[in-house]
Amino acid sequence: MEKTLIQKSKIGDKAQEITFRILLNGMLRELGNGKFYQGVPQYDLLTAKALQNTRYPLHLRFEMKKSGLFLFAPIVYRSESAFHDYGFPVWAVDHKNQDVFEVETEKLIELIYTEFSDTSNEKGLARFSERIQSSLKNLELTAEACSQQEKELSYSFLESEQLLPVGHNLHPFTKSRMGFSEEEQLLYSPEFGKGFQLDYFLIHKSCITEKSLPGISAKEIFEKLVSIPESYDFENINDYYIVPCHPWEAQYLLSTEEYPEMLGSGQIIHIGPLGDDFYATSSIRSLYNPDFSWMLKFSLHVLMTGSVRTNSLKDLNRGYASAVWWQHERASFENNFPHFKLLLEPATLSVQYEGNTIDSFNILIRENPFLGGEKVLLLARLCQDEPAGSFNFTRHFFKEVADQLGTDPEQAAITWFKKYIHLLLSPLNRLFSHYGMAPEVHQQNLLIGLNDQLLPETIFVRDGQGYLLRESFKEKYEELIRSCPDIEELFIRDERLMQIISHHLLVSNLGALISSMGKTEWVKERQLISILYQEFEDLHRTEPSDLTDYALEQQYWAVKSNLQSAVFDVDGGVNASAVSYAKVPNLLHEYFFSEQLIQPKGKDIFFKRYFEKEDVTITIRPIDLENDLEMLHEWFNREHAVKIWQMNWSIDELETYYRVMLPGNEAHSYIVMSNGEPSCNIEIYWACRDIVGDYYEVLPTDYGTHQFIAPIDPKKKYVSPSTQSMVDYVFAQPQVGKMVGEGSVDSLASMMNKAHVGFKVDKVIEMPHKKANLNFCYREWYWEKFPQNKDVQFTTNITEHE
Repeated sequence: MEKTLIQKSKIGDKAQEITFRILLNGMLRELGNGKFYQGVPQYDLLTAKALQNTRYPLHLRFEMKKSGLFLFAPIVYRSESAFHDYGFPVWAVDHKNQDVFEVETEKLIELIYTEFSDTSNEKGLARFSERIQSSLKNLELTAEACSQQEKELSYSFLESEQLLPVGHNLHPFTKSRMGFSEEEQLLYSPEFGKGFQLDYFLIHKSCITEKSLPGISAKEIFEKLVSIPESYDFENINDYYIVPCHPWEAQYLLSTEEYPEMLGSGQIIHIGPLGDDFYATSSIRSLYNPDFSWMLKFSLHVLMTGSVRTNSLKDLNRGYASAVWWQHERASFENNFPHFKLLLEPATLSVQYEGNTIDSFNILIRENPFLGGEKVLLLARLCQDEPAGSFNFTRHFFKEVADQLGTDPEQAAITWFKKYIHLLLSPLNRLFSHYGMAPEVHQQNLLIGLNDQLLPETIFVRDGQGYLLRESFKEKYEELIRSCPDIEELFIRDERLMQIISHHLLVSNLGALISSMGKTEWVKERQLISILYQEFEDLHRTEPSDLTDYALEQQYWAVKSNLQSAVFDVDGGVNASAVSYAKVPNLLHEYFFSEQLIQPKGKDIFFKRYFEKEDVTITIRPIDLENDLEMLHEWFNREHAVKIWQMNWSIDELETYYRVMLPGNEAHSYIVMSNGEPSCNIEIYWACRDIVGDYYEVLPTDYGTHQFIAPIDPKKKYVSPSTQSMVDYVFAQPQVGKMVGEGSVDSLASMMNKAHVGFKVDKVIEMPHKKANLNFCYREWYWEKFPQNKDVQFTTNITEHE
């Protein structure tokens, strides 16, 4: 008993961790209000009080502007793709009221709701909280169920669909299933692995609308499942369809006020449960039988994640239309890409009674290629964080791949990832650029057929109503639209479609997978990002498209604002156009990230150069916050610094500035010394992550600098040697293409100094905090000014005592 209680407690803790992680990462993506925070401060005593007993050296500091406080969430795993893992407790620091406190689930829900909302709404907060609490409770149930599953994995379709303890890691209501009782959850949710019979009705053909491809009949498909019981053998029985329904939905329908009238009409007759068992897949309402060549996607009046999951007529029309469209294009595409399969929904059925559609009967019939002993992996399975008491599936999987390949897990993971993205990206690019189509390839829609070595062999994509077409291709398909007007419903504005692709492919699919693989600790995320960049670059070179251009060149990628939609109670299933998109930094630009410039290791001198003319040795080291803070504070309060730099803050504010800057991937600060005496502060920043990147067509190879010369005595300034050393150091890094600057127009000396080493003003820009000269410098411009510096030798990796 004691062991069981401990296990449940651990699972409860893990469910809370999952909930916090999804909420915090969602807020980070959609509001961008979080920055890394390093260490425990010396001068911000209130924050120190909160963090002094922490065992975590790094936190994410969220600015909750509307509540007037900061949240400090401990970082357990830092992800390049912002799928971070967090520890406990999460602290709130309220400077206004001089208070610190631990943040429990309810308080976090309230704070996040307030941050997204324009007005206080108790009813809205209660609804938002109820759905998160529902998800949290269900996480405990599903995590416990999955933790008890057999660890000997078969990689069957059904196993992959059902062992998803965490669910949708981009949605705050990841396991919310409001409408199911706990008993119904245990019966109908996939994680519990139970089969159940379908519920059947007899429905007169006059009430039925069926859309099917030639040679396919929904009526015949259903008759293969069960026969009409002999007790229903009446005179006009051939005029009736036998129609299945999800058993939960059948009970829902029978409880409605309309059903007794329908029953009395003799047109809709309830039979009850019949036939073989079906099993819930990850979507819950799409059901599978391993011996039946079709999967059935039913309506469920259950509130799951952001929508009540009923099939609308638009869903049915889109599913059928995409099947018609694909039959027109399939042969030519699959001839080039035989290992990329779009699963079709070639038959749909709806029921009307007295002019009204009974959406409980709306059914999509989907191809089922997973009948035998094939190995197949749902991508979402690889993106799960396992519950307490369980093992890490992703780590386990790549260990098995390594064993199959006879190599180490790192090489196995890299080999697998290369194979996967090659199978995925080239077909998607061809679909988009030549056929104008983009399927929603998020992690819940994508399945990976595996060979005997568990390497990717075939990509399967499902959910035909999400096979969307570019509006710019409509003219190409005019004749096909005339023959099947439903195809018109598949078209969507190109710009909006690109946002959808960005979210589903770049963030939910590739970003989540890279993070999950990184968490195994066998391969670094940046290794995988570099591989992905090279794959996109090769594709762009051989078959350039708007998709490859967007993936490579856009400063930001679009991501669905699922958290905002949840706060505002936007039903994306009913009104997809109401779903807004936020923007996240382009992950592929990490390929050009200079760790040396932005995240240098240690505190020792790493650059040394002697200038004979000035008889000065210039050295550079990263700032040592504990020892340099007071000096920097004194520098920035000097008269010549106040006007231009405007950093004459209190010492606790300055400390916060550095504790936020230093662990980030946007900028780093350095101390320049002249003949061993500190004389200059420089900041080197990555322009595509800096505000300046919003003012011109920034490239990921652009790096910028700020330079502050501290001495007042002209003989100790050493401006030219310090500036040349700064430029030498930046241009020595292979990731740098050009340098950028945005000096205040009020600082003539700064611009003259920049011009001295080759910078040229491009234009004047109005930034929030200053009017600035946007200026650039290429290596060639610098070397034109200082030809001797092209081959200059400077020393790196110097220790302090040298």
